Amino acid sequence: MNKELIINATSQGVEIALLEDKKLVELHNERSDARFAVGDLYLGKVKKLIPGLNAAFVDVGFEKDAFLHYSDLSP
Repeated sequence: MNKELIINATSQGVEIALLEDKKLVELHNERSDARFAVGDLYLGKVKKLIPGLNAAFVDVGFEKDAFLHYSDLSP
């Protein structure tokens, strides 16, 4: 199986397409003016643990690190 990932980044946003054997299997479109919503998923790296708050600051690629409380984690 031949897989290909195509990424098109512009000032309006990012489009990502996954092709398998030259057939489209996934398409993601993220506009730069998009709002954050509950349930959005982000890949991040824990930058600092705050045990007293039961939380962490996580780098998800934005200017400021995200605040993640342990109660916001899914089981």
